[in-house]
Amino acid sequence: MNNTFNINRFGSLLAFDGKKYIRSFGLSLAILCGLNLVLWLLTLIFNFTMPTFPRWGVIYFAVFLGIIMVPSKAFGDINLSREGVRFAMLPVSNLEKYLSYVFFCLLTPVAIILGSWAIDSLLTLLPFGGFEHYIKHFGMFSMMQDFLTEVGALNDSGVVGDADVDIQAVFDKFGSSYEWGTIIGTIFSVGIFMFGNLLFKTHKTAKTLACMIGISYIISLFMQSFFFAKGIYPWLDGDTMGISSDIDSITGFINGAMAYNIIINLILTIGLFIGIYYKLKTQKY
Repeated sequence: MNNTFNINRFGSLLAFDGKKYIRSFGLSLAILCGLNLVLWLLTLIFNFTMPTFPRWGVIYFAVFLGIIMVPSKAFGDINLSREGVRFAMLPVSNLEKYLSYVFFCLLTPVAIILGSWAIDSLLTLLPFGGFEHYIKHFGMFSMMQDFLTEVGALNDSGVVGDADVDIQAVFDKFGSSYEWGTIIGTIFSVGIFMFGNLLFKTHKTAKTLACMIGISYIISLFMQSFFFAKGIYPWLDGDTMGISSDIDSITGFINGAMAYNIIINLILTIGLFIGIYYKLKTQKY
């Protein structure tokens, strides 16, 4: 079938894949959403208070597990020699298959965040247990600000204790760029495991994770070499390699590095999802 798009046909495919998604990944999704229940039980058993930051960390750990698990668990058969034939013979276009694949894989981190937050909020409502504060934000900078406020490290002026560090100013400078970088990076990670699911036929998650670590290491080495070659590390004095006191140059570098990171990740993400479509379209059985 050609690559045309029909909304009714696509809706039927979403319903078909949705049933498959729930059947193969529904239990795992429920477990991942409920991981903070383990922390809550620990606070109940050992009678202590759990601040929001570690709970937030568990939610993001659950998101990471969901991202690496869902392609192989819900769509692990689409490139296999025998089982993949049924997927290839579905009376829908390649574009519709691709959009459904993308939809459910991107839905997973969103579902885990919302489900985990809902369960965490319900546990916080209970008059017993150690969850006293609600998780109000999911961005790293905003979450850190909430945590510092909870533990009394942040005064009314937004300064950390006696260190004279204006955290609010730091959040204002870098918060938005960091959050956008995190969103694009998450989508890129989803794409990596979607592509690995199409590329490998056995041990899909393990092989993709190993490739992702290796590629990330190579890119990191390249970027560091590039920055040093261009002299873009402004906090290092060129002659002595000591720490520079030019705060403006440091903050300028961090903003620039975040902007480069967003642009590079965005380009890589777009290219990756184009590659996923091409691999799905040309899949041989």
